[in-house]
Amino acid sequence: MKVALLREFSSWSSDQPTLSDGVVSLRPWSSDDVAWVFESCQDLDIQRWTRVPVPYEIKHAELLTGPLSKTAWDERKGAHFAVTETATGVRLGSIGLVAFDEGAGVAETGYWTAPEARGTGATTRALQLLADWAFESAGVVRLELLVEVENIKSRAVAERAGFHCDGEMAKKFWRHGAHRDVAMYSRTV
Repeated sequence: MKVALLREFSSWSSDQPTLSDGVVSLRPWSSDDVAWVFESCQDLDIQRWTRVPVPYEIKHAELLTGPLSKTAWDERKGAHFAVTETATGVRLGSIGLVAFDEGAGVAETGYWTAPEARGTGATTRALQLLADWAFESAGVVRLELLVEVENIKSRAVAERAGFHCDGEMAKKFWRHGAHRDVAMYSRTV
């Protein structure tokens, strides 16, 4: 009954919100972010561990910060956010609901962190903030995260943000000419 009530009263506003815990903020992407996203996604770790296109071209940054994010939000299929430092507005990374099945209340999340922001705890805070918002306002009852088994740092972020490992899936992703094993993490209401 609790889940039904949460889903019944969920709200998805026409304008994407800015979320903050006072330390990090999640805000909608804008065209002002294109160059920063492009430069950040040249990082070999972002290309190795995430599903960004490789090679990462300016058109990919333009798509993320523009039509992809807007369409996902407008169609209630996803929510893409820039992660920033609240006090300064300095960009730290990217996070979002990359797939949202509104009918089932299940969403997948994904994130990447700029090299200069790694090890600061910002991504853990951003993931906690996104999960809290997804459960409280977007009607999500299960939030999933797929992380390559060998990506120890990202797995630690998930665990610090309250996600637990449901198991591993052999050869789930095809990346960089090889199949990759993936750990499924989840957090539920």
